[in-house]
Amino acid sequence: MKKVIALISFTFLFLGLVGCSGRTVNINFPFEVGDVENVEMYYYAGMPVSAEKKVVTEKSDISALYEMFEGLSLKDKKVVENTGTDVTSFRFNLLDGTNYELIYVCDGVKSGNLKSKTGNFEYFTSADIGAYWDNLNTELEATPVNESELPQ
Repeated sequence: MKKVIALISFTFLFLGLVGCSGRTVNINFPFEVGDVENVEMYYYAGMPVSAEKKVVTEKSDISALYEMFEGLSLKDKKVVENTGTDVTSFRFNLLDGTNYELIYVCDGVKSGNLKSKTGNFEYFTSADIGAYWDNLNTELEATPVNESELPQ
């Protein structure tokens, strides 16, 4: 009987620890996809002085980004950021003149932090958000950008 109680206690302890490893959340934008005028994408590897920018204006591309972010499975846990990593940022410019910023700091293959001062959050994700820089509308021209223009 003592072994059964010990096994049940251990099982509950284990499930409690697994449950505390970070709850799953999703982004709920405070705007609709139709409210977006354009999306500025920024990317740099290592140092912000090497940052580049692309401006997404096609409605289908804007919808793809919007839906991708809303559909992400995020974990409410922090990962220590390394210096010199790849950073991909997104600034959703809205028709009312405001914007909403997201910053993805890659921590490894398909893992990193997604944070937003605008949305007041920081989450871990195993999605390959950085791939959108290369894969979304390959005809978009990347232009150098001043470090001061990057989302914060």
